[in-house]
Amino acid sequence: VSGDEPMQVDECVAAIRRRAQAAGCSERSAFTVEPGFDWDQLRAATQSLSLFAERRLIELRLPTGRPGETGAQLLAELAHQASADTLFLVISAKLDKTQRESSWVQAIEAAGTHVVVWPLDVQKLPAWLTQRFAARGLQPEAGVVDLLAWHLEGNMLAAAQEVDKLAMLCGDGRVGRTDVEESLADSARFSVY
Repeated sequence: VSGDEPMQVDECVAAIRRRAQAAGCSERSAFTVEPGFDWDQLRAATQSLSLFAERRLIELRLPTGRPGETGAQLLAELAHQASADTLFLVISAKLDKTQRESSWVQAIEAAGTHVVVWPLDVQKLPAWLTQRFAARGLQPEAGVVDLLAWHLEGNMLAAAQEVDKLAMLCGDGRVGRTDVEESLADSARFSVY
């Protein structure tokens, strides 16, 4: 799973974790690649047998999307030696063209699935907010979604938090413009341009 939008990446990873748990992965190991990361620890974790679970989930957070030469070789090797009792999940920031064409990404794509999370553009934010309202059992009045989309443009985490806050504040499920105006904080991300 790779992408620019941290909240969407985290929600995607959480959905994969839930699905893995439902499929019997009751053990989870997590690794984060930082300067000085010991790739042998990851190799040992993938080759050892689980003591308590039939299936397991091994997560690797790769914040930069650049594992280095040693890491790239190991990731390609692990992809080629995929095991039915181990789900290997790599989570990274957005991968550029060179990274997407690297041998380790190609090996992962050949052995499994590469989920690319694209940022939500401004035109799609109202539809996303509408889905989020519906998932929380809320019915926004006319203009509420557009008001939120304008104030929270580019900040999906703030938008999700605002919908959650409105779900707590509006017990009857109806969200009016005044409810939004009273609880809204301007959380949009603006650049110098």
